[in-house]
Amino acid sequence: MTFNKIKKLFDIQTIVLAFDFKPLVPVNEPYEETYPFWQLFYVSRGEASILREGKEKRVSEGQVIFRAPDKKSTMLYPDDSVLYMGIIDFFCPSTEMSFFEDKVITLTPKEKGIISAIIKEAAVESESPSSYLFPELVSSELEAFLVRLYGRLNNLLPILEDSAKSNSKNQVSETVNKINSILEERRFSNISVEEIASILNETPNVIMKRYKKEMNESIMEHFLNLKLQTALQLINTSNMNFTEISELLSFSSVNYFSKFFKKRMGMTPTEYSREN
Repeated sequence: MTFNKIKKLFDIQTIVLAFDFKPLVPVNEPYEETYPFWQLFYVSRGEASILREGKEKRVSEGQVIFRAPDKKSTMLYPDDSVLYMGIIDFFCPSTEMSFFEDKVITLTPKEKGIISAIIKEAAVESESPSSYLFPELVSSELEAFLVRLYGRLNNLLPILEDSAKSNSKNQVSETVNKINSILEERRFSNISVEEIASILNETPNVIMKRYKKEMNESIMEHFLNLKLQTALQLINTSNMNFTEISELLSFSSVNYFSKFFKKRMGMTPTEYSREN
């Protein structure tokens, strides 16, 4: 089959910034915001809301919402639950973007996987720019995601619809969900694989293999990523100093916390704080 070159439906000119918060520490006092670019919010767990012109749009697990540029709105976060949310800020002059404005869109399983991967890649690029090809790659992937979403919602691309019967191999097992819940609850303290295995009445070897197979990372790697994301949020949104943050996250010392942070972020907490 031959495809003729056509004008892009969505032309992503610049990825301004991207964050992948797992978990998100809510801002205690919501405030009205206005930005000159589009913002995509994807909630993978929990719930958030956008308040604009007196109307509240609630975004729940597996949903996205797009905040239009140059329009005042306020993000609202619940106090009683942990929120996992990814954000991409981008410039896109395409008039078709107005179709997405303020819509709360429930994603298919395939779309969830796509946007999660894009947010992860975009977040890496935002933190530490690498090859000159990387921004173009992320922009192209986001454009393809918008085309897929636009086509599905307008019944233009029925071939892209996900099967009603989900593949059990792509489902996260109950055991892995329990492990993630335990890690989330203990992110401000410490825990070992042996402790988790004891809680689940399993052997360490069994849960390590299962977790690695389903999550593509080790249990402790995920746990350390939770600590890192929490530290990033605390640096960005709180008045806590690095010693207080390291103690809250149960690091043995602020020096060890600084070494941990630099190894994963490529910069010290002080350098990160200055840049952000």
